[in-house]
Amino acid sequence: MKILFGFTLVFLGAIGYSQDGGWLTLPKSNDSISILEKQELDFNDPNGKVVVTGGEKLKTLEEFVRTGEETVEGVKMDGFRVLIFFDQNKSESESQKARFLSRYPDHKAYVDYLAPNYRVRVGNFRTKLEAEALKAEIIGMFPTAIVISDKIQLPQLPLKIAPINGDGNQ
Repeated sequence: MKILFGFTLVFLGAIGYSQDGGWLTLPKSNDSISILEKQELDFNDPNGKVVVTGGEKLKTLEEFVRTGEETVEGVKMDGFRVLIFFDQNKSESESQKARFLSRYPDHKAYVDYLAPNYRVRVGNFRTKLEAEALKAEIIGMFPTAIVISDKIQLPQLPLKIAPINGDGNQ
C-alpha cells in the first residue's frame, strides 16, 4: 500500500510540475509567437523599399565581418601574381626575391610559406594579361615562372591622367 501511495504521489507531482512551466510546456498564445499577415510582393514596383531592423547584435556582427576586409597590407581584391620561384630553403627564396627586386624595383615581391615550400610571388595585377606581360619579360631569368590567381593589394592609380581629345586619342 505504501508503494502504491508513493507511486501516486510521484506521478501527481510530475504532472503538477509540467503544468507550471516545466520540461514540456508550449508557449502561450501571446508569448513571442506572432502571426504576420500574408502580403503579395510586387517585384515590378520601382518604389519598393527594404527596412532592416536589428539591435546591437546586428551592428556587432557587421563590424566583425568588416574587419576581415582589411589587413596590415591594406584592402585585398582578386587579381594575379607571377610565381617566380619555390623551394624548401627559405634563404634561397629570399635571395631569389632580392634578385628579382634588384632588376625590377617597381614591382612588389612576396615570400610566403605553403607547406612544404617557400613561394616567391611578384606583382599586383588586376588582369591576367598584365601578369602574362611580366612573365614574358622575366621568363629568361626565371624559367619556371607561372601566372597564378591571388588576393592582391589594390594597385596604385596614376596621380595624373592625360586628357583625352574629342576623337578619343590622348
